[in-house]
Amino acid sequence: MQQLDIFSDSASVQRANDLIAALADFEHTAAQLALRNLAAVDPHHAGLPKYRLLCDFVNRWADSCNDPDWPRTLSDITAEEQLIREQIIPAATVMGNTGDELVRKCWLVLAKASERIAITPEHADLFAAELYLRARQFSDAVRTAQRVSGADMRPAVQRWLGLGFYGCGKTKPASEAALRYAWLAPQLFDAFVGEMGDSKLARDWSEFQADLGDLDATWFPAWCAHEKKTGTATLDNLPASDGCAAYRLVMNLAIRERGGLCDEVYEDRARLKQLDESFFAFYMQRRSDLHARI
Repeated sequence: MQQLDIFSDSASVQRANDLIAALADFEHTAAQLALRNLAAVDPHHAGLPKYRLLCDFVNRWADSCNDPDWPRTLSDITAEEQLIREQIIPAATVMGNTGDELVRKCWLVLAKASERIAITPEHADLFAAELYLRARQFSDAVRTAQRVSGADMRPAVQRWLGLGFYGCGKTKPASEAALRYAWLAPQLFDAFVGEMGDSKLARDWSEFQADLGDLDATWFPAWCAHEKKTGTATLDNLPASDGCAAYRLVMNLAIRERGGLCDEVYEDRARLKQLDESFFAFYMQRRSDLHARI
């Protein structure tokens, strides 16, 4: 049996660690030296191609970052965003968790540049709020998203606000943004739930699908309101959809039904049935279950 030379192996690990530390600090001279040292002790190291790419990137960025006005244009940020997303993120996996830190530093540089040159939210991947989210600077993501005019009707802005507020630990405004996002981008809501990573939202979304799987996400806020899953009362400036209309009716019925059955309750229930019979059947079944428990 051949004995493992642990000292030779540790030399390779140590050189790689030195290289990772230099890359994380954008110390391009130290990174180049560490790369040569790693190649000398372990010329067949599997990570060498990725390390070389990262060293070239850090060398260029280290020089550029000394210029407070870099990047200067939309085209500059576009090119760097694409490079980081398509090449640097895959290469940075060789650095382990430290690679994530390196990438976040890059996103922060681009976020500040995007804000400085006033890139508009129409360039969604390049807008400051998006880049601050990638850098995990959640308060800055919220701050820049809140500046966007017409935010209530812009799905990208509601996504930024939902993720930003949640990252800041502010659950109520995060919930409000999530409900609006469900109305504005129902086809993307499932991915948003996964991206947000909130166990309560994920559980509620799963229960909604179990109860009303044939309806899209625009009905999720109405389900939440009926099931008392949120204390949010979002009744202003709603999009025009049956799900939004159902939300208004459910919120109104929750108040009117406290006074018992009356003409207004029957009228609202009739309107709810006209919007969707499956949701109305769910609503009536829940009312029946409630009365049975009482």
